[in-house]
Amino acid sequence: MSALPPLTASDSRTRGLALGAVAGAVLTWGCSNVMIKTVSTTGLVASFYRLWFAIPLLWLLPLLMPSVRRRLDRAWLSGALIGGSLFALHQVLFFTSLKLTTVANVSLIGALQPPLVLLVAGRWFGERASGRTFAWSLLAVAGAALVVLGAAGAPGWSPFGDLVAVANLFAFTAYFLASKHIRATSGTAEYLLGMTTVAGVLILAVNLLTGQQLTSPRGDDWVILLTLAVVPGTLGHFLTNWAHPHTSAFVVSIMFLAVPVIACIGAAVFLGETLGPLQLVGAVVLLIGVAAVVLSTPRGDDLAESAAETDAP
Repeated sequence: MSALPPLTASDSRTRGLALGAVAGAVLTWGCSNVMIKTVSTTGLVASFYRLWFAIPLLWLLPLLMPSVRRRLDRAWLSGALIGGSLFALHQVLFFTSLKLTTVANVSLIGALQPPLVLLVAGRWFGERASGRTFAWSLLAVAGAALVVLGAAGAPGWSPFGDLVAVANLFAFTAYFLASKHIRATSGTAEYLLGMTTVAGVLILAVNLLTGQQLTSPRGDDWVILLTLAVVPGTLGHFLTNWAHPHTSAFVVSIMFLAVPVIACIGAAVFLGETLGPLQLVGAVVLLIGVAAVVLSTPRGDDLAESAAETDAP
């Protein structure tokens, strides 16, 4: 593969902004894991409101922005159907797993995403991890494993819930990689709008087919569900989808490993889930690995960021 040209100052700033956007999304998603656990409804009902509170807000974009409206074409619809279907599957599995097992287990099982990304990113996006980057990523995964081992046997743990979380790992990885691919030809705003709408329709169908009580939220549930829709649900995914063309899929997936650390801390503070010494050590190891991977790829020497060379908006 030919060498990439040196990054310009503008390229470096854009990449820095992209990494900052992902960091913001990671923070919101870590907090959302705890928020979902506190809602009294089922996972499917929570997922329904997380999407349908956001959909009307997103449809204001084409009404207010003609540039977005003009891009709602056949290619947009195709990307929305693919991304939305995968996202709906992820939502069902993710919300359900959080209701069945501990926040820590769900979060840490999801942290095993980077090796899956690495298997596909080379073929799809021309990304290759050097031995150094791969070694740091293994350290981050090892830290994640320490956190989940420290949570073993905790109250609320369920082997079936962990199995659902494993299924969600594959579903979210598929959505993540498909979104990066789609974003090469689709703008952030219209993709998020289409993907969320498709997912919302599918989640509504699942709720109706399974006889869920959509009127079950009570009191503070509504505030939490609205916050989930606006902050981690809409803002978090907007930031990540905007960042896709400007940074590496592998680096982003490594940064996602910080989600379980935030989730475990939040679960300890707000849900009474204990955070033992082993989990604290694992959190430190994980964050060191995440920082090392990001800092070791300042210009794409370790990961050929072919996606950054596209004309994606």
